[in-house]
Amino acid sequence: MPVPAARSFGCKVFAMIISRGAALLALVLARCGPGGEASAPAAPAASASSAGATAGFPRELELPDGGTLTLSAPPQRVVASAAGLGDLLCELLPPARLAGLPDQMRDYSGHREPGDPYLARPTFHVFAAEAVLALQPDLVVADRWSELEARQRLLAAGVPVLTIGRLERLVDVRSTWRLLARALGEEARGEQLVAELDARIAALAAAPGARTGLRALAYTNGGTGGWVAGSGTTADDWLALAGLVNAAADRPGHTRFDFEDLLVLDPDVVVVPGSDDPNELGGTARLVGSDPALAGLRARRRGLIVALPGWLFSTNSQHIVTAAEELARRLDAQLAQAPP
Repeated sequence: MPVPAARSFGCKVFAMIISRGAALLALVLARCGPGGEASAPAAPAASASSAGATAGFPRELELPDGGTLTLSAPPQRVVASAAGLGDLLCELLPPARLAGLPDQMRDYSGHREPGDPYLARPTFHVFAAEAVLALQPDLVVADRWSELEARQRLLAAGVPVLTIGRLERLVDVRSTWRLLARALGEEARGEQLVAELDARIAALAAAPGARTGLRALAYTNGGTGGWVAGSGTTADDWLALAGLVNAAADRPGHTRFDFEDLLVLDPDVVVVPGSDDPNELGGTARLVGSDPALAGLRARRRGLIVALPGWLFSTNSQHIVTAAEELARRLDAQLAQAPP
């Protein structure tokens, strides 16, 4: 993994302060020029908006876990620990301000096309302290599922770590985008992104079509038993945004769901993870569409088993709205051909 060549700009100090209650941990990174004890690679040039926001630094952020994080300047070498966070950061920052991204972005994010400049950034396969330190970040954005030991080692090495709390629902996307925008000095861009997201949601609501009110399930089955997405899940959000009623809303989270459960609920629509190739069915779609035990399923009889690309089915970023838009488009097309 290439590391940019070191350049010197004289001595300057980067300070990060984290506090929880009476506890206070101050971490300082010194960047010194020739003759000093340490040197570091130059940060990429700041965008115009971040350069204008420098006057608002240093600034203190209130963290989801109750602590605080103080940043002395807009970060220029940001690393994301997970694909969902990468999606959010890529909309806030140009590629040059991202020091590294998880390689899962290629399979589980909106940045998937060959030639995408964000995919040209350095990557890592596992979120581990050594891999991240090699990227020389000045801010690491992690979620609560990211390896705790790695986060602790990064903090001990003097790297600021912003740990996001919950990122599972659309409301979390809005609040996280705003928190990240404040950390990065990109508040105007953050508000613009939230406004654009809300406009897309309004457009979905304005054109509900024949799908409105249909009972739907988000179902997966890898061959060893099925699972359904109930209340409090990302799927619950994209079903609602598409105008559908989650038939499993009385079940919190993701729960086991066998064929008998499917037949008892007998939803109008079954949404399953599909292949990224529109000409291929995913395993769940093949199973639900062909297993004799499910021949009487209403959604199967009417041809309303809808396959979403796998990355959209599992997204926890702004692409919850993209999933709803794609679901609405595909379901409308299938409804137009469905028997009564």
